[in-house]
Amino acid sequence: MLLVILMAIPLLGTVALLLMRDRFAKIPFVITLTVFVLGLFGLKDVFGGIPLTYNIAMPGPFVLNFQADSLSAIFVILSTFLWLVVSIYSPKYMEHEGRGWSFQLCTMLTLFSVLGIFLAGNMITMLLFFELMTITSYFWVIHRWNKEAIRAGYFYLFFSIVGGLVVTLGIVMMGSATDVLPTIGSGMVTPLNPTLFGWSIATLIVGFGIKAGMVPLHLWLPHAHSVAPTPGSALLSGLIIKIGAYGLIRAGEFTGWGIKLGDSMTWLASTLLILGTLTMLLGVLNALIQSNAKKLLAYHSVSQMGYIILGLGVGLYLGADGGLGLSGAIYHIINHALFKVALFLGVGVIYIHTGETNLYKLGGLWRRFPVTAILMLVAVFGITGTPGLNGYASKTILHHGVSLATETGAPWLIWVERLFMVVGVGTAASFAKLYYLMFFGKPTELKINDEGSPKLQIAMGLIAVVMIGIGTRPEFLLNSAIAPAVEALGIENISTTLAHLSFWNFHDLSGMIITLTLGILVCWGGLKSGIFHWHLPTYMTIEGIVKLIVRGIAAIIQIGLKGYVYVVESIHHIGEAMSSRLCSDLRKFDKSKSSTVFGINLIGITADVAILILSLGVIIVLYTLMNPSLL
Repeated sequence: MLLVILMAIPLLGTVALLLMRDRFAKIPFVITLTVFVLGLFGLKDVFGGIPLTYNIAMPGPFVLNFQADSLSAIFVILSTFLWLVVSIYSPKYMEHEGRGWSFQLCTMLTLFSVLGIFLAGNMITMLLFFELMTITSYFWVIHRWNKEAIRAGYFYLFFSIVGGLVVTLGIVMMGSATDVLPTIGSGMVTPLNPTLFGWSIATLIVGFGIKAGMVPLHLWLPHAHSVAPTPGSALLSGLIIKIGAYGLIRAGEFTGWGIKLGDSMTWLASTLLILGTLTMLLGVLNALIQSNAKKLLAYHSVSQMGYIILGLGVGLYLGADGGLGLSGAIYHIINHALFKVALFLGVGVIYIHTGETNLYKLGGLWRRFPVTAILMLVAVFGITGTPGLNGYASKTILHHGVSLATETGAPWLIWVERLFMVVGVGTAASFAKLYYLMFFGKPTELKINDEGSPKLQIAMGLIAVVMIGIGTRPEFLLNSAIAPAVEALGIENISTTLAHLSFWNFHDLSGMIITLTLGILVCWGGLKSGIFHWHLPTYMTIEGIVKLIVRGIAAIIQIGLKGYVYVVESIHHIGEAMSSRLCSDLRKFDKSKSSTVFGINLIGITADVAILILSLGVIIVLYTLMNPSLL
């Protein structure tokens, strides 16, 4: 019953918003605080290996099935905490954006659908809430109703609908491959049709990969995250794309965490490793050349999701030894959600005071906004992996997992580890650029509005406290929540693996310090040389390539349609000509009392009689040839 109550509270909040439209500001805070506290204390026993389940019978064969295991509990608690932070931040910020009531209404409905996804006990229930989440979060993207927002909304809706359809196809194929659709949390399944099961997993990877912003399915993400109001951008980046990662973890669960993949599924681990690496690399390269702060953060969401996908690939690749990869991926999901929400909220504070997100028009703001600058610095240290902050913990675990895969795997994995370190340098460089241009550099000439609210900094401060707590005590979250989740997913030796892991060894600390130093040097070189102002030609970007492909397909379709119309019109004209000629000839038959057939003039009979006689003669000849005995 607790699971239904958790989901029902946001719905009650929606009703309250509808009834008290003029006094709505405090309702989201009360609702999210209630859900957070209830989830935090109500789901604590789940981490001890006691899952919760609840079913709601529906008319017909469908049953709404809900369950909470340790993985679900992590996502539920993370979601409600982020919603709580945003509920503190939103009222003041939305005074500048306008239409705060409608934004909060969509926020409550989206929280309801997100909780439904994480608490779903079967794939059909998950799909139902997945589609509902698409609709409710869409209104965040188009909130401003300008040309850019509408365009981004089309991108978001198109990719989300396609993702939902692909997930649906994967569910259908999995049902056919296994005869009975497996439930979430049931572990590995043994398919009756391994080939069809492999195709179902592939389609689930594509469907959830779209929501996760996986390259090359990420095209919607930079547009949607940059145009939404800052609280919406924070939740889109901090949590909504994590739904894709959650789906990927559940898809991996069906193939089996902690075991060697069968012959029909050996492609899965390598595919995730390659896609994760490409997502990391292309995301950070695009972030380095952005001038818009929100687009820079959006592309870094792509890059950081690459870390997570890479970790999942390592977990599947190593089988029973894949605990570091899976643990690092789940840990980084939590950490990325925290520091990315803080970064978006910090950019939002600057935006409402300056009306600008172009980094090259900002500068010297640390004197005017010292508290925001300090809190943003904590978030920057977090995402770059600075020791003592939360990002260092998850990146260290991921690096150990990648190193282990390199030692025991194929030679090409060496390049995966090298690119992992290159992306770390790129991340440090891009956030050194963001922080320097925003708070230092040449002082801005923009008019600054000094009207502020401590609630904006309080919201950021809550996240900063959690980030510092995780960073200074990384083992606590790892052992109390993440390890039980990994163990429940199927990697039973995770406790033994983590017992030998030390976060504060010289190798890891020195490696991270070198990465940060190189990142700062790259930032300095990029700003001095102007390389950060350089943009790839459109035809060399993924967006440009996709646009060219779409235009090519459209041109082929147009040529085909023109050819089809030409053929149809030609047949129509030929038919009309033949019909006209035939009618003309037939009219001549009725007007003449004589005719000529094969050069013979027939007098006194009409042509139709002549044709009848001729046809009769042909029939007699053919019948005689077919029956020689008559001769």
